[in-house]
Amino acid sequence: MQVQFNKRSISPSVFKKDDKIYFSTTVFSPVRYNLNFGEGMMPVEQMKSVLEQCAENAQDVEIEFTESQTKFGPVMQIFSVKPLPKKNPA
Repeated sequence: MQVQFNKRSISPSVFKKDDKIYFSTTVFSPVRYNLNFGEGMMPVEQMKSVLEQCAENAQDVEIEFTESQTKFGPVMQIFSVKPLPKKNPA
């Protein structure tokens, strides 16, 4: 069986509370998605580090993900993260 991932550019947000870091993003209308991490394509700690750094620098990233709905709302399960070049103001 072959799994196909979706691909999307997002602006990550980071919220730190106690010793935990929470990642999220807002998409379209706006819908807020919780971000979870899947193993396999990229190490989880590396994905978290890239998202945290890009959130601090207001830099968009491209993610490969699956999408699902939980009792807490929509969730993106992320399998890879790639920083996108910053856009130069015209």
